[in-house]
Amino acid sequence: MMPTLRVVIHLDEREKAALALRNANNLVTDLEGVEIEVVTHADGVEGLRAGGPNTDIMDLLVGQGVRFVVCENTLRSRSLSEKDFPGYVETVGSGIVELIVKQAEGWYYLRP
Repeated sequence: MMPTLRVVIHLDEREKAALALRNANNLVTDLEGVEIEVVTHADGVEGLRAGGPNTDIMDLLVGQGVRFVVCENTLRSRSLSEKDFPGYVETVGSGIVELIVKQAEGWYYLRP
């Protein structure tokens, strides 16, 4: 039996949001029991906005256990709030700190 794999996907570019979400979908489809967290900061947060072009696939992925987090520092710098994102999107104080902590905990790092 394969051990549970944990993957943190780094998204800091709006233009790569659809690609990052397709990567997450491929991982969920092809790796049974994989744990995935998509961490966004900088311009990447724009790819997760409520009502945006990626909402449908995000809804599908969250139903398969994928977590989405946005950086509070980025939200403040762009005058955004949690209300600008689907209700399942979580916040972390710093996106880059979240990425480092996940890697220190043994998560695989993926940056599309």
